[in-house]
Amino acid sequence: MRTYVEALEVVSEEDVEPDFIRLEIGEDMTEEEAIQLIKDLMTPPYNIYRHLCFHDEEPKKPCSLELIEEVR
Repeated sequence: MRTYVEALEVVSEEDVEPDFIRLEIGEDMTEEEAIQLIKDLMTPPYNIYRHLCFHDEEPKKPCSLELIEEVR
């Protein structure tokens, strides 16, 4: 399983592609560091999620997203 912190911009128009950042959590970065980096880089509004990725598992399983914070 891989763990990521990701942010997805909240857009009001359907034809606008939202900004998106995904950072892998592990030896080089903690969840707290990833959240702070996202906050330094993105302009609100956006949502921050914990992304649990099971694509490397056998058998493959779907990913899971957990809301960490709504930034307005």
